[in-house]
Amino acid sequence: MTPVDSAPADGRAARKAATNERILLATRQLIIDGVLEPTAREIAAEAGTTTRTLFRHFADMDALYVTLIEDARTKAAAVMDEPFDVDGVSTWQEQLQRVIDRRVRIFESLLPLYVSSIWSRYRSVVDDPGSRKGVLRRRKRLLDILPGHIAAEGSLFEAVDGVLGIEYWISLRRDQRLSVTAARGVLAMAVAKLTS
Repeated sequence: MTPVDSAPADGRAARKAATNERILLATRQLIIDGVLEPTAREIAAEAGTTTRTLFRHFADMDALYVTLIEDARTKAAAVMDEPFDVDGVSTWQEQLQRVIDRRVRIFESLLPLYVSSIWSRYRSVVDDPGSRKGVLRRRKRLLDILPGHIAAEGSLFEAVDGVLGIEYWISLRRDQRLSVTAARGVLAMAVAKLTS
């Protein structure tokens, strides 16, 4: 007789989670590709599933869009909450590269929200208490890293902060259609030129 603890795990929860993730990834990709408010049929086709399956996982399109927002914000917050480990990082330039890497990960999580109308329409549904706090946190991180002569020069600091802002990332990814790798390279080069 097999004890209950050693019984094979029910794979339904894992399959449901995998399908949810596929649907969210498909929605995200369609938005990034320019379908700013994808239909259930478009999302299901992109996810390799049916609209019936989509609506078994999400009650309606509103539920899907709110989940997309919450998922993106959760992933971005997880990156923001990672400790900023500078062990083995000897220069401010190396610390700045870490900032760039983290921002790329955050911006990629948030990109679909900013390029579609979904975010503006559902913003009131999803609590957003920390947006200003996040801006201040982002700017403080730069001030802590940059050498005094760069941080103290107002216009130069604003230029670096602007290049490392989500609006510039959106321009690189959506308008210029650069890959994540190419867009990250542009950020790194622009910051290097500004701070040299």
